[in-house]
Amino acid sequence: MTTEYRIDHADIPEGLAAAPMAAATCRAIYLDKAREAGLVLDPDDLAVLDLTAATAANIADLDASIGALGVVVGTEANPKTNPALTEVRQQRLALARLMAVMDQRISAASGANTAAAGGQHGVRGVYTGNGEQNQQRGRQRAQRRVRGQGAGA
Repeated sequence: MTTEYRIDHADIPEGLAAAPMAAATCRAIYLDKAREAGLVLDPDDLAVLDLTAATAANIADLDASIGALGVVVGTEANPKTNPALTEVRQQRLALARLMAVMDQRISAASGANTAAAGGQHGVRGVYTGNGEQNQQRGRQRAQRRVRGQGAGA
């Protein structure tokens, strides 16, 4: 069963922001995915889902702000890029990652192996760890550079 999720702005009553519709649509997508997989979402899944819905609502609010104020704000003598542009880009990235986390959690709980052969599929989820692996690799490269410079001097 495939459900089409679309917000038709003509259906939104005048004065009602699109944000609640975006949040409700986002929640419905994952509640339907869980139901189709025969799952009941745990409280921690619902917490991630709430963050996903809130991020979708933030994006709708920022899009409305950009639509109302325009891409460029400020005075004619001092025009500036609307700060909402940068924020909406970051919110979209956060939403994509949260959606990837929800997809991974539902897939893991249902036992479905949806990973593409050879690696990651879809949007990369959140990073974990403290970066020590990259820092160690950077130190090793720096040591090799120093040893290489000493030999030629």
